[in-house]
Amino acid sequence: MAIQSLFCEKSAIARKQTDLIQINLGNKCNQTCSHCHIGASPAGENNMEAYAAERILDKLIGLDIRNIEFTGGAPELNPNLTLFIRELSACGKDITVRTNLTVLDTSEYSFFIELYRENNVKIIASLPSVYKKFTDIQRGEGVFDKSIKVLRTLNEIGYGTAGLLLDLVHNPAGASFPSEQASLEKEYQMMLKESYGIHFNSLITIANSPVNRFKDYLMREGIFGCYMNMLERNHNSGTIENLMCRHLLSVDYQGHLHDCDFNLALGIRIKDFEDIKFWDVDIGNFKPEITFGRHCYACTANQGSSCHGILIKDSAETKNIKCCGGSGYDSRSEANRISCF
Repeated sequence: MAIQSLFCEKSAIARKQTDLIQINLGNKCNQTCSHCHIGASPAGENNMEAYAAERILDKLIGLDIRNIEFTGGAPELNPNLTLFIRELSACGKDITVRTNLTVLDTSEYSFFIELYRENNVKIIASLPSVYKKFTDIQRGEGVFDKSIKVLRTLNEIGYGTAGLLLDLVHNPAGASFPSEQASLEKEYQMMLKESYGIHFNSLITIANSPVNRFKDYLMREGIFGCYMNMLERNHNSGTIENLMCRHLLSVDYQGHLHDCDFNLALGIRIKDFEDIKFWDVDIGNFKPEITFGRHCYACTANQGSSCHGILIKDSAETKNIKCCGGSGYDSRSEANRISCF
C-alpha cells in the first residue's frame, strides 16, 4: 500500500504553523557512520557557502520563529556555523546544534565547546549505545572513547549538570525498532553515571530511515522488503498529529526547502517550491502540501519517531521487533545478556 493513500485517502495531512527551522549545512563529516541517512563522510562535497549562509542568516533574523537547529554532516566542519551562532544568539534565538561529539575532540574544532557555552546553545549529541562495542561498530573504531571524553568536558562546563541542555540520541544498530524511550533513558542515565560519571538531560530515540547508507545495508543483507513490511505493519495513525514535517522546515546547503531532513537526503524538495529558496519564501503564509514516501513509515511506526524523539509519549510500550534475516546486530538484544537495557 502506498503511504500517500494510507495517509491521505480520506483527508490531506496539512502543514501547521512552522515553529522550527532546521538548517543542514552539508554532508561533510569526520565520520562515516553505517546508518547515516545523509551519507555523510570526510569526502562530502555538498557544503554551504558564504553567499547562501548570509542570505539564510538575514532571513532567520527577520523571522519571529525562535527555534533554529543546525545539522549536517558534522555542522562544525562548515565555516559558517560560527557566524550563525554568534549572530542568531545576539538576536535572542534559541539555537540547537546536532553534533557527533568526536569532532569536538579535534584541535581544530574544540573551540566550539566554549562557543556553545557562551551562547547557551543546546547540544543534541549522538551516542547510539552506552556500550563501546555497539557504538564503534556503527560509528567507527574509537568513537565511543572520544565521545565519552567530550561528554565529560561538556559536563564540566555545565552541560547536563548546570543549566546548559545536553540531549543524547540513540538509534538501533540493526534492522529493528528503537527500545522504549523512557526506559532506555533510565538505562543510559544509570550506566553513564555509574561507569563514567556522565550526566545528560534527555534521551532521544530515532528509528533508522530506510534511505541512503542504511538502505544500502538493508539491500546488501537482502532484508529491505522485510524492514519496510515491519514498519508498515506497525504504522500508528496516532502519530500523524505530531509528525515533524507538519511544523518543521528543513533548509539544505543551497537554500532549497524540504519537508524534513529525510526528504532532504533523498533530494525531495517541497512541492510547488522546488525552485524557490528559503530567503524568498513568506513563512507566515507558508503551508504547502507535504510530500510523503514509503520511508515515512519510519516516523509513524509504534510511538512514532522524529529528530526529537517519540511522537506519542502515553502510548503502549514500544514493540521491539527485529527484522527477519540478515547479519545485522541488535544492541538491545545483546545488552539484555548483561542488563535490562
